[in-house]
Amino acid sequence: MPSLYWDNLNNSSPPKDIMAGHEELDIRELAQIFDADNRDVYLSLYVDLSDKEHDKNIKRRMRAISAALAGRDHKQNLKEAVEKALAAIDSLESKGRAAAVFIHLEDEFLRCASLAATVDTMMILDASPYILPLARFEDEYEQFLLILIDGQHAEVHHVEDARGQQVAEASHTSLGRHKSGGWSQMRYQRIREGVVQKFYDKVVEQVDGILREHGDMRIIIAGPGSAKQQFQDRMSKRSKELVIAIENVDMDMIGTDSLISQFTELAKQEEGEREGQDIDRLRKELLSGTLAMTGIHDVLDAAEHGRIETLLVLEGHQQPGLKCEPCNAYMRKAGQKCPECGGAGNEVELMNEAVEAAIRISAHVEFTDHLLLKDLGGLAAILRW
Repeated sequence: MPSLYWDNLNNSSPPKDIMAGHEELDIRELAQIFDADNRDVYLSLYVDLSDKEHDKNIKRRMRAISAALAGRDHKQNLKEAVEKALAAIDSLESKGRAAAVFIHLEDEFLRCASLAATVDTMMILDASPYILPLARFEDEYEQFLLILIDGQHAEVHHVEDARGQQVAEASHTSLGRHKSGGWSQMRYQRIREGVVQKFYDKVVEQVDGILREHGDMRIIIAGPGSAKQQFQDRMSKRSKELVIAIENVDMDMIGTDSLISQFTELAKQEEGEREGQDIDRLRKELLSGTLAMTGIHDVLDAAEHGRIETLLVLEGHQQPGLKCEPCNAYMRKAGQKCPECGGAGNEVELMNEAVEAAIRISAHVEFTDHLLLKDLGGLAAILRW
């Protein structure tokens, strides 16, 4: 984001003490944060940097939120928080197509990162970070390994949140062509095959090491000729089961960044196909009346007890509610007080609350526009037990 953006929005210079924000966001950390006094002090800002109109959207939301705040101090805190958030984005080392910032209005808490794909520009002030758009982003761009391989060279890229990083590399020196005399053709071929197989085995070892360290993730293998199939044949049983695609590409003709973008979209499509499997399983569990839960408050209760395996959320669905943060209690009816302390609670977005609760227990969160979720009120869960 150019510094001109800051000047246009604020007619001032960014604070000199603002350093570059975090380059990664821990969504589980964000899901566990809240204000113990039910105060709206966490500002969540998502910016679509590819949209030329995003500065107007930010100014409009800032005016709306400021108008809703009571007291000059609260309005000033909001202004300063927005300034810090924009400065943090401006100082990010890597500029993506979007950015997300989470900041506390009254203390030093700030988390900021660029995103490699677009998200809608929005600004929310609440008693906890608003992570719903971030969760949807991570659902659309789940991590995978991209293995680019030919007969002599291999690169392993870890692709997460639409951004790739090379994490392993291997190669071998070809023995060259067989000349008449010297080695027999058969002996030459055996030695050459042994060199290539050792090369494949080294890459397999690297991939298995990555999976041991980071857990299972989808794998895409790409390259020219038959090398990719030969490599797959030598993969371990565990990694072979994780392969979702084997693609033919000319790595000399297409740059690595373009390949990562191409296969990020392929992985996104495959994730959409898996969404259908979750819907089928949900329908089956609904019919049997066993491991399925519907209704926002029943789903929240299930999450509180660690029962949710997969949370299915209808894209774009919103449901306002009230929550007492100190007691972690929700008011199910209009006019109801907190059942624990009798407090009035704080306005919350219940879809965001459900996603936070699911992430805290390491449940999978799936966003969908399937009609079944519309009929179920926008939310459903597949249970572990």
